[in-house]
Amino acid sequence: MLTRMATAPPVKPKFLFRRIDLLLLSICLTVLGLTIAYPTLRLLLEAIAHWQPDALSRNAGWIAVRNTALISMLSVICAGIVGTGLALALARFSFPGRRVLAALAYLPFTLPPLVGVVSFYYIIGRDGFIPRLLEQRLGWENAALEGPGAILLIHTYSFFVFFYAMVSASLESMDASLVEAARTLGASRWRVFTRVTLPLLRPALVGASLLTFMSSGASFSAPLIFGNDYPMLSVRIYEEQSAHHDAEAQTLTVVLAAVSLLGVLVFRSSRVLRSGASKGVRKPIRSAAGRYATFAGAALITFVLLVPHLTIFWLSFVDHRKWYAEIFPTVFTLDNYTSIFSDPASFGPIRNSLWMSAVASIATLLIALPAAYLSARRRSGGRIVNALVMVPWALPGTVIAINLIVAFNDNWLPLVGTVWLIPLAYFVRDVPLMTRFCASAIEPFDATLIEAGRSLGATPAYCFRRIVVPLLAPAIGAGLALVFATSLGEFVASVLLWVPANIPIAVQINSAWRGSGIGAAFAYSVLLMILVGATYLISRRFSSRMI
Repeated sequence: MLTRMATAPPVKPKFLFRRIDLLLLSICLTVLGLTIAYPTLRLLLEAIAHWQPDALSRNAGWIAVRNTALISMLSVICAGIVGTGLALALARFSFPGRRVLAALAYLPFTLPPLVGVVSFYYIIGRDGFIPRLLEQRLGWENAALEGPGAILLIHTYSFFVFFYAMVSASLESMDASLVEAARTLGASRWRVFTRVTLPLLRPALVGASLLTFMSSGASFSAPLIFGNDYPMLSVRIYEEQSAHHDAEAQTLTVVLAAVSLLGVLVFRSSRVLRSGASKGVRKPIRSAAGRYATFAGAALITFVLLVPHLTIFWLSFVDHRKWYAEIFPTVFTLDNYTSIFSDPASFGPIRNSLWMSAVASIATLLIALPAAYLSARRRSGGRIVNALVMVPWALPGTVIAINLIVAFNDNWLPLVGTVWLIPLAYFVRDVPLMTRFCASAIEPFDATLIEAGRSLGATPAYCFRRIVVPLLAPAIGAGLALVFATSLGEFVASVLLWVPANIPIAVQINSAWRGSGIGAAFAYSVLLMILVGATYLISRRFSSRMI
C-alpha cells in the first residue's frame, strides 16, 4: 500500500525572481527616497516657503549667478580645447615621449580639489613663485593671477581630463577607414575633421562637456581662494550658511541647483556610435625638426602636469617660519611630518577620512548593486530607481550638503551635529558613480551562463561564486576604488557638515593652511595625494581587467 507524503509545492523560479525583484525595489526606494528624494523636496519646499529675493539682489547675488554660469561655459571651452587636442595628438601621431605623456595625462585625477588649488596659490597666487620672481627680478608689481583668470586656469587643468579620457576612448573605437575614404575622395583635412571626425566624437564631447559644466558650477576651492572680488554661488552659499542666514542659503542653493540642471538640459547625452572596424595606425613624425618639436612639446606638457604635485611635495619639507622675502625657500625640515605621526590628535583627520570614506564606499555598493540590476535589466520600477540615483549627479556638493542640513535637523532624525552626516553626504554624491560602474557589468551579463552551470549540476552558490562574482568583480572593484578616492579628497560638502569629532583631512588642510600650521597643511596634502593616487592605481588595475 502506497502512502502519500505531504510535501510543500515547489516555488516556481519566476515567482521567486519576482519576489526578489520586489524586495530589492523596496530597499532601493526606501533608502534613496530617504537620502535623496526627501532632502531634495524638503529643501525645495523650505526655500519656497522662506524665499529671500534679497539674497539675489544684495551682496552681488545675481552677479554670482552670472559669474557661475560664465565660468562654467568658459571652462567647457578651454578644457575641451586642451583635452580634445591632446587626445587627438596622442591618438593620431607617434612621437618620442608619447607613452609617458599619455600616462601622465590622468595626473589631475590624483590631485584633490583643495590640494590642487593651494598648489596653484603658491605658483601663481599672491605668495606664488612666479609673482615673486617677476617682482624681484623684473620689478613687476601685482603680478599675481587672481579672479576669473586664475579660476579658469585651475578649472582647465582640473577638468581637461574629462575630455581627454572620453575622446581617447571614442577614438579607440572609431573606424579610421572613414577618414581615409574621405581623404581619398578629395576632402580637405578641415572638412574631414568637421564632417567626419567631429560627428563621430559628438557623444564623447557632449558627455565631457556636461561633466565639466557641472563640476565647474560646483567648484568651491578655486573661487574660495582666488575669487575674493569675483563672487560665485558655491562660495556665497557657504558664507550665508556660516553666518546662519538659513533662508538666504536655501534660496541660493535652489538657484545653483537650477543652473546645474540647465547644464544637463543644454548638454544632453547622445547615443555612442559604435564601430567594429580597425582604428588605424598612428603616423610617425618623419622629419627631425618635427620630432624635436613634438618631444619638446611633450616634455613641456609633462612638466606642467607635474608642477602642482611637485610644488606640494617640495613645500611639505619647508620650514615656513623661516621663509620670508626669498623667492624660493632655503630652510627645510621633517617636523611637518613628524608632528602628524607623533601626535594622535594630529593623525585624527587621516583616520576620520579613511573610516568615513570606507563606510560611504560600502554603503554605495550595497545600494548601487540592486539599483543597477533593476535599471540595467529593466525590471519593474527600474526607471524610477535610475531617476532617483541620477538626481545627485546633477546637484553640486554644496546643494547636497544644504539638503542634508535642512532634512535631518529635526527631532525624528537629528543627524546634524553628528559624525554620520559626512559619510551620508559621500554616499549621496557617489551613489550615481557606483551605480554606473555596476550597470556597465550587469547590462551585458549573459544569464545563460548560470543556466548552463545549473544544467551541469552546479549549485546556485557555486554558480554565484564561480560565474557571477568573477564577471562583476572588476567593475565593482574599480567603482569602489573611485568612490573611496573621491570621498577621501571631498571638501565642498565636508566644510559645511564637519564637527570636531570627525574633521576630515581636507577640512584640516584648509584650517591649518589658513592658520599657523602651513607646513602641516602641506604634509597632510602629500599624504592625501598618496592615498588618492594609490586608490586610483587600484581602480585602473581593476578597469584594465573589466570584461
